[in-house]
Amino acid sequence: MSSAAMDAQKRPIRSGRPEVTSGLREALLRLRNADGGWGYYPGKASRLEPTCWALLALARQSGAPLDIGLLQKWPREGDWLVDVKGAPINFAFNALAARTLLQHPDGTALAAPIATQLVRTRGLRLEQATALRQDNSLQAWPWIDQTFSWVEPTAWCLLLLKGLQESHPKSIPGEAGDRIRIGERMLLDRACKTGGWNYGGSNVYGQELWAYVPTTALALLAMQDHKDDPTVVRSLQFLQKDTNTERSAPALALAVVCLRVFGVDVGPFEQDLMSNLDLSRAMGSTVALASSLYALSETRHGMAAFIL
Repeated sequence: MSSAAMDAQKRPIRSGRPEVTSGLREALLRLRNADGGWGYYPGKASRLEPTCWALLALARQSGAPLDIGLLQKWPREGDWLVDVKGAPINFAFNALAARTLLQHPDGTALAAPIATQLVRTRGLRLEQATALRQDNSLQAWPWIDQTFSWVEPTAWCLLLLKGLQESHPKSIPGEAGDRIRIGERMLLDRACKTGGWNYGGSNVYGQELWAYVPTTALALLAMQDHKDDPTVVRSLQFLQKDTNTERSAPALALAVVCLRVFGVDVGPFEQDLMSNLDLSRAMGSTVALASSLYALSETRHGMAAFIL
């Protein structure tokens, strides 16, 4: 671990919101790698997910727009951004990167080729199995090629494609609408009985699976244009009731972002988030620190990266 990262961990985060956000910003800047990106933890190679969260969190903190220069020069494989050299392309994090690019006035030209590839990407279609209560024919989005569809990559891809369909419909293929509808059907099909989402399915061998806060928040963000759907209503109720059961900073941060987008009072949840940052800071968790800073900086960006 670098001496700068160690110093960042030793400095306490003060309790007031301005002091907390200032401390988070300083910590993120100290954790930045020499190549301009961020790893998941101090001293680790730059990766797409922590880098995108850090860029979103730091944008407009000093009045400057989001810095897309780093993503412009990010290693590529065709139109894809490479998360780990030699590993399969990560579709979820490409969608996150493209959504990040859209927060810059010049980002559409860079995001559109990624979105076009994601329109053509499908999870595997599997035969129906009595062990799973779900429609295995729905081909939404997987994490990597030749695998089954999962909740998180589907949610990230929906956020990206819906945003482009609304703002720049000519920048993506016409079949994007069909892919969006399949993704929505898949999320509604996979919702847990009590509301919310697990990471994959909702029922295995007759057993109802738990919904989780971060997956629920992300899926709700992807379905925010269907606020009156009974599954969305039930899942939003679950999130408000169960957010405090997962007290990690990333889970609380995503919940705050989601609830803000849905117009729910997040005062108590923000306090919980600020009270649960010590472990993330001690570990130097970039995603935790950056998502928390983003969640607590609503006045600077208005949750624009997550609003459709």
